[in-house]
Amino acid sequence: MHVPDGFINAPVSATAGLISVGSLWVSTKASNKFLGDKFIAIAGMMSALIFVLQMINFPIGAGTSGHLLGGALAVIILGPSLGIVCVSIVVIIQALIFADGGLSALGINILNISIVTGLIGWFIINTWKKIFGEKNFSLILGSFVAGMLSVVMSSVAFVIEYALGGTVSVAIGSVFIAMVTSHFLIGIGEGLITAFILNLFLKVRSDLVFISINKESRHKTIHLKRILIFLSLSLVLLVPFASTSPDGLESIAKEFSFDNSENTAILLEDYSMPLISNNFISIILSTILGVSILVVLINLYLNLTRKNP
Repeated sequence: MHVPDGFINAPVSATAGLISVGSLWVSTKASNKFLGDKFIAIAGMMSALIFVLQMINFPIGAGTSGHLLGGALAVIILGPSLGIVCVSIVVIIQALIFADGGLSALGINILNISIVTGLIGWFIINTWKKIFGEKNFSLILGSFVAGMLSVVMSSVAFVIEYALGGTVSVAIGSVFIAMVTSHFLIGIGEGLITAFILNLFLKVRSDLVFISINKESRHKTIHLKRILIFLSLSLVLLVPFASTSPDGLESIAKEFSFDNSENTAILLEDYSMPLISNNFISIILSTILGVSILVVLINLYLNLTRKNP
């Protein structure tokens, strides 16, 4: 779902960038007003978990793969404002360091992957909670729906952007059907991952899950941050075994012949380490490097914005 350079023209890309910057500013101000330190404390490692999960592509059939976007998961655990900020920083690091998404399309990727998924995910889970209650099973089921639909709506957002500023003329109706169909399947995977992680967190530290903020945890001695570290490091080992099939957007771009783009990384292209010939070791090291940079930058960003609201 990371849009590369060359898919969308400059005016639409710039407009998406302005919307993204404005949304991040609002999210930062909102997080400063009501967020407790306990959510700030796990934000870095929660973002690291999403970063690693985004690297693990899973097959959805017909030579196509998908991966977690993480917007719904982030807002369910961290709250809407902090969740959107954290996933946005993940997207920025992916573009700047690993060429995962184009620099000219950075605003579009923040908008689609972080803001759209975060807002849709939060609207669905919050509405679900009001209608069906906040028992664990209800929240877990609601998180599945939120994760699934957040991906579908992200794909719809891309189709709208391409209809407004696509650089190659294509049949938008056909692209819409292809995008929604493939991302519905990807969304099922997103929903399952979101529900699984929420279920785990509710069992160990429900008081550190934003959607269940008023619940008392039975296991307050368990450190959620340590669980996040363990999960992230364990999943890093799965990254080299991720599906190599093109993801939903890449596959559709090839099908409709608008895949005329190429990204350039500032540091590491395609999640590989220079001078290391072993692919397994190279991907593992680049992933760990990305996680380390992400955690440092998010904690630095949050500390600076907390001091200067």
